[in-house]
Amino acid sequence: MQVQDSLGFIEIKFGPRWKYIAVVRAFIQNFIAVSYSDNLRADKIAMAASELLENAVKYAQGEETIVKLQLLPEKESIMVSVSNQASPEAIKGLKEIWDKVMQGDPLQAYISQMQLAATRNDSKSQLGLVRIRYETGADMKLDIDGDRVTITLTQS
Repeated sequence: MQVQDSLGFIEIKFGPRWKYIAVVRAFIQNFIAVSYSDNLRADKIAMAASELLENAVKYAQGEETIVKLQLLPEKESIMVSVSNQASPEAIKGLKEIWDKVMQGDPLQAYISQMQLAATRNDSKSQLGLVRIRYETGADMKLDIDGDRVTITLTQS
């Protein structure tokens, strides 16, 4: 992540725990709000980070989750990434979900996933990534390097 042309950036490392998600979400939201006066944008990015952190807590293998946030004024964009270690089974499942989420129109993908979630009986909605794609309008990227999974969003 380049920081030379950045309005500001943060990197947070922590053990994936449910109790930290709300704190990190609030911090990210406030960090963005200080730099950009667009509260709706700050809300969307904070929601996306929160969803990604929830996935990290659910599926992480290991004790290190990394959240990076960078504000890029020249493009008026915000980049956030969440990285963690995952098991081969979790990575395989993520790839399958990712392929479904990234196909077609974001709204239609979201509606389809909500309909599917309503019929599931395993209490897993799998709405997080499709919700992020639809509600933020961000460019999304998935990187897998061995057992390290990184999802990066860039919202302009």
